[in-house]
Amino acid sequence: MDTWIEVAQVIFFIATALLTANFGRTLVRSMIQRRQVEQTREKQTQLQDVEIAAALQQTFTELSITGRSLQWYSAKVVRVDQESADVKSFYLVNEHDDLLPTFLAGQHLLLERPKQNGSVAEFRCYTLSNDSRSGYWRISVKKNSDSPNSVSRWLHEQVHTGDTVRVRGPAGSFYLQSCTNRNVVLLSAGIGITPMLPMFQETLRRSNRSLHLFAQFRDVDHMPFAESLLNMAHQFPNTNIQLWLSRFPQGVKGSSTNIIREGKFSAGDVCESIDDVKQSDFYLCGPEAWQIELKAQLVERGAAEGNVRYELFQENSQKPQQASPKIATSCSVHFRQSNKLTAFASTYPNLLGFAMESDVPISSGCRSGSCGSCAVRLLQGKVRYTRKPQFQLKTNEILPCVCVPDGNIVVDA
Repeated sequence: MDTWIEVAQVIFFIATALLTANFGRTLVRSMIQRRQVEQTREKQTQLQDVEIAAALQQTFTELSITGRSLQWYSAKVVRVDQESADVKSFYLVNEHDDLLPTFLAGQHLLLERPKQNGSVAEFRCYTLSNDSRSGYWRISVKKNSDSPNSVSRWLHEQVHTGDTVRVRGPAGSFYLQSCTNRNVVLLSAGIGITPMLPMFQETLRRSNRSLHLFAQFRDVDHMPFAESLLNMAHQFPNTNIQLWLSRFPQGVKGSSTNIIREGKFSAGDVCESIDDVKQSDFYLCGPEAWQIELKAQLVERGAAEGNVRYELFQENSQKPQQASPKIATSCSVHFRQSNKLTAFASTYPNLLGFAMESDVPISSGCRSGSCGSCAVRLLQGKVRYTRKPQFQLKTNEILPCVCVPDGNIVVDA
């Protein structure tokens, strides 16, 4: 009997030891798993804090750059490159060897073509096309016209290495926003590739979700920065770069890597390449009608309207165009400095065109409400805007390029 009791006690002790060991191992595993969960949470919290800090720093940088006063600079042309059949790049440095101001990827300069043969000075906006941290400014200009008054023609034919040009900026509300854990999608057509180049480089420095670049070109002769874009595609294989040619060379097929494609890309092509359209920020640059249509198609496919950003630059004709009855208003315009009082002509879609026809000198640049070069003081009355200004105006200032009188007005011009 005693033997059985001893055996039972041994078995009990062994069972207790095994249970204790199992419990201990279970407890240790539980503690390890709990610590791993805590460490994961800590890392996630730290990552979120880093992302928040980066976003705050980026916002501070953006505000400091966009909030500074604009100045004119005398810039020296130190290099000129032929990028395609109709595009030239001009590399600019400060004539006095001082550092030029930094800029946000996507911003532009306002460039002045001096008075020529008694004509008034002309102004145009050109996007900065180089990396925002390169230390110099580069504008890439498409020759848009053979008109004697064309600023782009003057740049292409008369501005050379060693010359100086007068520029103001950098400026503009179209620039790369904070893209923490977001899909960044850059979409361009033709010369609209210019802001995409600095945006691409800047996005690589940030904690983005993915980076896509779709560029539309007419043909191989009108494909600025083709070599740079191909190098970028091979240097950064984790990005999605697609170069589309409307007119492909005869007998040549698209590349096996799908970088160069034939035809025109659509909103469907873009959205199919993105894992989540709602978590995406789209940046568009190209002809106005193309941008407006593409934005509408992206919104139809689920993109938030506020996440589709674009900027309009256009060299509008100075000829009068029939205005909408809603825009046309029977009223008088008094140009105070020019001492001219006249009835506003309803054939003009904006006050700038009317002023020019009335021989009232008002500077102009983009003529789309972006650059602010035509800003003048409104001394009396009200105006109605035909397009929301992208330039931040001072009190009592108006942009004649995108507004019409709303009753009798007095303008300081």
